[in-house]
Amino acid sequence: MRRVLISIFFAAISLAAAARSVWDGVYTQSQAQRGQAAYAEECMKCHAENLAGGEDAPALAGDAFLHKWNSKTVGALFESIRKTMPSDDPGNLSTRQCADIVAYILSVNEFPAGQKELEHEATPLNDIRIEAKR
Repeated sequence: MRRVLISIFFAAISLAAAARSVWDGVYTQSQAQRGQAAYAEECMKCHAENLAGGEDAPALAGDAFLHKWNSKTVGALFESIRKTMPSDDPGNLSTRQCADIVAYILSVNEFPAGQKELEHEATPLNDIRIEAKR
């Protein structure tokens, strides 16, 4: 019986962690500001100043972005950026730059800032869902 209760306890903790979403304030405002600077330097040439995207670059803000990323994880977005960006030199961004850029993308999409910065690795970010609506 005790093992069952312990298992239920740890399952509940796991579910609570996995239930986080971008609506829970998963980045800080200062991280988003760093991300804005990194975005201007590394991303804006293809994704546009307003994150609307371009001919060969997807939108990183608005309905198109939310439709594509809804129900996916922040970790998946982080890994996509880390592995494929910038398109002229994939994998050149540091993990901190990637996390900061993700924070900026979340801020532009009007998800609230919080008290703790996004982690600089995908594993903990896989527990945070992108949800278009609360």
